[in-house]
Amino acid sequence: MRKISLHLNKFSNKHFLLIWLIFHIAILTYFASSFIAHRGNISIDADLFNIFPDPTTNEAIRKADDSLLEATAQNIYILVSHKDFDTAKKTAESVYTQLNGSDNFKTLSLYTNFSSVEDIYDYLYKYRYNLLDDETINKINADGGESFAMNALATAYSGFTLLPLDDLDSDPFMLSEHNLNTYLNLVQSTGTSMSLKDNVLASEKDGVWYIMLTGILSKKGAALANKNNGVQEIYDVCLPLENDETKFVFSGTPFSSHQNSNSANKEITIISTVSILIVIILLFTVFGSPIPILFSLLSILLSIVSAILMTMGFFHKLHILTLVFGTSLIGSCIDYSIHFFTHWAGNKKLNSGDEIRKHLLPGLTLAIVSSVLCYAILMFAPFNLLKQMSLFSLTGLTSSFLTTIGLFPYIKMPQGERKIKVSAIIKNSNHPTAKKWVGRAVITSFFVISIGSILIFHKRLTIENDVNKLYKDKGRLAIDLPKAYEILNYDPTTWLIVSGETPEDVFQLEERMRNKIDHDEHKNPYISPTIFIPSIEHQKKSRAACLKLLSRSEEQLEYLGFDPADSKKILSDFYSKQNDFITIDDPAIPEVVMSLISITWLGQINGTYYSVILPNNSDNASFYKELEKESPNLHFTNKLYDMSRDLDKLTILELKFFSIAYIIIFIILKLFYKLKQALKIISIPLLIVLITTAVYVIFNIKLEFFTTTGLILVFGLGLDYIIYMMENEQHKGSNTSTLEPFAIMLSFITTIISFGALSLSSFPPVHLMGLSIFLGLTTSYTSTMFYDRSL
Repeated sequence: MRKISLHLNKFSNKHFLLIWLIFHIAILTYFASSFIAHRGNISIDADLFNIFPDPTTNEAIRKADDSLLEATAQNIYILVSHKDFDTAKKTAESVYTQLNGSDNFKTLSLYTNFSSVEDIYDYLYKYRYNLLDDETINKINADGGESFAMNALATAYSGFTLLPLDDLDSDPFMLSEHNLNTYLNLVQSTGTSMSLKDNVLASEKDGVWYIMLTGILSKKGAALANKNNGVQEIYDVCLPLENDETKFVFSGTPFSSHQNSNSANKEITIISTVSILIVIILLFTVFGSPIPILFSLLSILLSIVSAILMTMGFFHKLHILTLVFGTSLIGSCIDYSIHFFTHWAGNKKLNSGDEIRKHLLPGLTLAIVSSVLCYAILMFAPFNLLKQMSLFSLTGLTSSFLTTIGLFPYIKMPQGERKIKVSAIIKNSNHPTAKKWVGRAVITSFFVISIGSILIFHKRLTIENDVNKLYKDKGRLAIDLPKAYEILNYDPTTWLIVSGETPEDVFQLEERMRNKIDHDEHKNPYISPTIFIPSIEHQKKSRAACLKLLSRSEEQLEYLGFDPADSKKILSDFYSKQNDFITIDDPAIPEVVMSLISITWLGQINGTYYSVILPNNSDNASFYKELEKESPNLHFTNKLYDMSRDLDKLTILELKFFSIAYIIIFIILKLFYKLKQALKIISIPLLIVLITTAVYVIFNIKLEFFTTTGLILVFGLGLDYIIYMMENEQHKGSNTSTLEPFAIMLSFITTIISFGALSLSSFPPVHLMGLSIFLGLTTSYTSTMFYDRSL
């Protein structure tokens, strides 16, 4: 490394300044070109589901899952409650009037779509022979249609019909009316537990009426990082209408995402502000000059801006969690600045910025190489969030490194006496604890205690990710979400994906699975395309049953007062449409029907067709899991379980990445240091893992994805301290040998201020990552100080 640094030191300050300029201009240019290419479609991503890895299934199934998840994840439910139904409905109508038409919503519904039945009359009449349900078909086949015909007569003479009787002469068995009733029953049984009342969906519980508005957020409305998003508009409209008697219950993933993203934004502001203030006070106390503070803040600002632009340019979206983590750059990016200004303010032997750069370059270069390597490895992870964090860190640290060696040497050296009072902070080298045997004893005890603890509590050493524990709904949402589930009994987090080479293949398989579901003793409501659009095979069975029914048409027409001879016309019409079947792309299908199945019909993906059987809840998940075994064209998804499982796999993959990085770093270190020095350096990451794991097993904290992510992120940073210390050994006995440990200590303090603050986050993923980083950095610094016997 010294040879490389020697070659680099042949560069003049102008060369390094040019590299610094090219790097930052290149990032700005790349972001601008990406912004233009995507027509400004670059944004902050606050979707909670996007912090999870893609499912470990084939690409087509993954796309099908993503398509369904995108639809269900943007659903919102607003329940308006009041003891008086009319008052609740009036309030719901007020909310609907104010929100309807907003570009924050793709759809918004209050009134049931079947209130205008004339919209689907033509469809039901045209395909009246094709839409009989299984139960009706079986009854007609059993008695030749006698009971069905009698029921039709009773309905016709009762006058209580949903459809007009204008076509009774051509539909004497009132098949259109029967099919409409079937549709209405299906709509009520396949959705929430709400019932149709006065053209709205309502439910009464404990003497209180609840009326439901449903909607799907648009792309604009789902951009929760935007202040004018759909959830915020709902709050702005609904909350002023609340009083002692009128209450609202909000449910849906967007509400949780909104709350957590707002919380994350607040944390960003608090963590950034507090960290910067503490760092400013600390730096001013140490250096007594505003110059180190101003240029250190400049370095931080450049690092964060560069990281944001590069990440948004590459991924076109910057997840809010990546941004939260980015605040940690306040501590890590300032390390290079601290090392520079420590010598700038206190090293009498270095009389120019160029000399300081040359002095620091070996250590800084190896430090940035080790950090970049650790983060670069994460770019290969099959997980965008991890890739974002990796690229964010790579860019930010590189920017800070180049600012230190490219811009800082131009800073004018301080006038007068240059010194930093460190004697009161750095322990005296004659102190008993500074003896080599003490350091060796402490390091050995670290290894023994951590390994011993892991062995004693080894049964607690498990990798376990639980998605349910990663979110904590607070405030009214902690009350609203359970309340909404109690009322709606609707929380679709499991589904059965059905695939086939043609839509007919899909529909036939789906109907076979539905038959099994309908006959299961624990059946829970579900929705699927064939509930409303049967397969051609089923339509043929329906027509065959109708033909038996039509054998009674002469007698039926006579009972209804029509000419019995018209039965020939009815049969002629039936036979003329014998090849007239409903298909999924039939333009005659009413929009209201297509809207009901829009979520569950996924269409063609990579040459294969997909539909979904979507249960209302996950109560019967084990039964659906068993159904998956019926055919290779079935794929069961339990979203929360699958996310946890995939995080488990990703956690193991991260540990493998850690091992690869560990080996590569050791090889690099061996090229530039003696074996003893290389072993001393590489023992630090191992000790970080051991101590962190020991703390976790002692307190029975499970190892999970965000914990291991923190370990990998701290791997690169933790190596810096021992590398700086090794470089410092080249200057024993000089003023430099005292300054460098001080710079390391100051770097540790500033880094722990920002990284440690993450452990105080209320957002579990950030908290877990911050706790892991805090333990790792503390271990790294403490071990480095005991390894360094020059103190």
